[in-house]
Amino acid sequence: MGWPYFGETLKLYTQNPNSFFSTRQKRYGDIFKTHILGCPCVMISSPEAARTVLVTQAHLFKPTYPPSKEKMIGPEALFFQQGAYHSMLKKLVQASFLPSTIKNSVSHVDQIVQKLIPTWANRTINTLEEMKKYAFEVAANSAFGEIKEMEMEEIRELYSCLVKGYNSYPLHIPGTSYWKAMKARKVLNESIKRIIERRKESRNYGGGLLGILLRGRGDDKKKMYQQQLTDSQVADNLIGVIFAAHDTTASVLTWVLKYLHDNLNLLETVT
Repeated sequence: MGWPYFGETLKLYTQNPNSFFSTRQKRYGDIFKTHILGCPCVMISSPEAARTVLVTQAHLFKPTYPPSKEKMIGPEALFFQQGAYHSMLKKLVQASFLPSTIKNSVSHVDQIVQKLIPTWANRTINTLEEMKKYAFEVAANSAFGEIKEMEMEEIRELYSCLVKGYNSYPLHIPGTSYWKAMKARKVLNESIKRIIERRKESRNYGGGLLGILLRGRGDDKKKMYQQQLTDSQVADNLIGVIFAAHDTTASVLTWVLKYLHDNLNLLETVT
């Protein structure tokens, strides 16, 4: 289990993660205990054990995250909820990805692409980093709809600081990545709440997931939540959705570009 409080986090961060887990799997078997990011953990690595947790005995388990990650994203976010409230949030989030909603956002996504591509000219780029920029712009547009450029830039900078501290050890000491991330999270929350207040005052809730959360319904006009969500609930879920849509999407897009580059016949087919 490693050192008190720190557990085996330092060992995980100073070696290849695959080596870290494979070494313990060989030593202790397919199910073993460890302590990472301030939390005791039980690691499973066999299909049979995974099936037990996720399928046959799923009712005995519940999804949880380390407290540090819950604080960083926001405790009211969809990921940390269960029961009726989780079901309601899931419906609201899904409403922002209906075909009609996506169709209306195509022109905005195209504008993002047209703005980004010229910045690649005459230089070598890091594809993953550029896809992260693209994925963030699209995710933010889906979350907020149209917002001021200055607000978008502020959210981008704060979110970047948040991401850098997301997987850091949760030491709330000035100067650490975690401390900087939590400081950025506080400012980000305040920025989003200002946007929420402005839309509430104008009675123009706007588009994106933000508009759906404020109205409590999607474009089909069907009310999904009778009580109005609090500003904190709205902010936590906006931040959570951007988190969910950012890194994984950027990774997939990077691999798509690689395979298109390596398979010119496929590239010709899709273009």
